Amino acid sequence: MTTLATSQFETIAELARERWGLNLTDRKQGLVANRLGSFLRKSPFADVAEYLEHLKRDADEEDMLVFFDLLSTNVTSFFRERQHFDYLEREFWTPLARGNITTPNRRIRIWSAACSTGPEAYSLAIHAFEHLPDLGSWDVKILATDLSNSAIETARAAVYPRKMVKDLDRALMNRYFLRGSGEQEDMVKVVEPVRELVTVRRLNLMDAWPFRGPFDVIFCRNVMIYFDKQTRTRLVGRLYDLLRPGGILAIGSAETLSGLDTPFRTMQPSVYVK
Repeated sequence: MTTLATSQFETIAELARERWGLNLTDRKQGLVANRLGSFLRKSPFADVAEYLEHLKRDADEEDMLVFFDLLSTNVTSFFRERQHFDYLEREFWTPLARGNITTPNRRIRIWSAACSTGPEAYSLAIHAFEHLPDLGSWDVKILATDLSNSAIETARAAVYPRKMVKDLDRALMNRYFLRGSGEQEDMVKVVEPVRELVTVRRLNLMDAWPFRGPFDVIFCRNVMIYFDKQTRTRLVGRLYDLLRPGGILAIGSAETLSGLDTPFRTMQPSVYVK
């Protein structure tokens, strides 16, 4: 087991805060130590001290992204936190389909920020197919971003263990996933029409964003739990600016905008509207 001194953990926490806005509390020290131990056993570094010295003096961007992967947790699933998708069906897709609300030039833009390995973005795309008739006559694009290299690689491949979709309705399974065979029999792949709606990019939420929006819907779920209040406030303000009037923001069910200085209107727990 790798021993992580308090001073070393403080160095790691400071690097994570400066680079990515992460707020690593003391409770994370054991988790970070375990992950570092697994990494160091396969690395050329003799110990934690040597690795940290490399990060501070010699690391390039790819080295830092490997380090980020050690600190991040990619927990995700298809249609996770179903209440958000139910809200979209009721307040976005159905009114669009009925003509009760409109978008300029039938243009729809959705952002899955902190998309992890991609199930959230592909769930949003499947939702569009399910609830917006004549989807081909609409200009629908879904942007999926994450900082983790390993997560982005998986999201672009759109190949997942079959157990990740075992709880989905069988009809959805048959329509939107291809089953593997042979050595891939325990895997599924998202079908091409769904993949074509999704663009996957690597993005640090703390950096400048190379797009202007406006977005109709932003999912930024289960990421702000890693940020301090100041960072959350700044991020929420930037998300607000990127949404069109009436646009929807969904955050994780364990998160809240309560206590932040934000003009968002609360529609239901963890769902907000500009």
